[in-house]
Amino acid sequence: MSHQKEIIIVKLGGSIVTEKSADQPIVRQSNVVNIARIFRKHFNPEKHSLVLIHGAGSFGHLHAHRYKLALGTKDHPEKIFRAIENQSLDARLNSELTQIFIKAKLPVVGMPTRTIAINNRGFLSSLVTGSIKRALEANTIPLLHGDMVFDKAWGLSVLSGDVLLAKLAQYFKVTKVFFASDVDGIFSQDPHQFKKAKLIPKVRFEKIGSSITLGCSHHKDVTGGLSKKFTALNKLPALEKIFFFNGSKTKNFHFVFDQKDFFGTIIDTRKG
Repeated sequence: MSHQKEIIIVKLGGSIVTEKSADQPIVRQSNVVNIARIFRKHFNPEKHSLVLIHGAGSFGHLHAHRYKLALGTKDHPEKIFRAIENQSLDARLNSELTQIFIKAKLPVVGMPTRTIAINNRGFLSSLVTGSIKRALEANTIPLLHGDMVFDKAWGLSVLSGDVLLAKLAQYFKVTKVFFASDVDGIFSQDPHQFKKAKLIPKVRFEKIGSSITLGCSHHKDVTGGLSKKFTALNKLPALEKIFFFNGSKTKNFHFVFDQKDFFGTIIDTRKG
């Protein structure tokens, strides 16, 4: 893989690829098909490498929330079984999304996160990046996801897609990352609950949490929502900008490749 190529990491929120508020696993087929078409149009393997990470949405979060898996399974047989069940749901979603991308003629490779990551007390302990690196060198697009992974102390525990993104951003020294959710960016309050919430177009990283009050996710999310995204991305030396945009408006995905006239929120992570 040429060092000249830009590596782009995109987090596809669970609300973008699934009906996250549904009480059963449902893929947002038309949405994902449109996203795949835009990626197919703009992705140029000679110019950039692309890593995709998707949320669990209605496939994993409801299940993990129902059985209280966020704090690990410990040695509880029922929780271990439910965690494995959750893995199966995550794998099913990853496979369905991979198939949609492949039908759009995109060289997407589904990669189960649980096979390359280990947690320790709920925190990422080790991540084997070799397969991801080789996939990029072959000009393919790895598709990873948040998952229930084995944990040195807790049996199995949650590894969020946000933590995974941050680790890969650190490893590949990326300068910008993208988050696609079901709102236009970051607001002064949760726009799903407060009509007067204002979109914040630009903000410096150090202002997050001090002058800006962030609303919580309006869906069940066992991975911590917006605040955990910032915690995961804190102190990455190479990272310069974080982009948040509305992925429900699928035309916005061209922003991944060209940020001219970007609409959403840009967080400047550069020091000084």
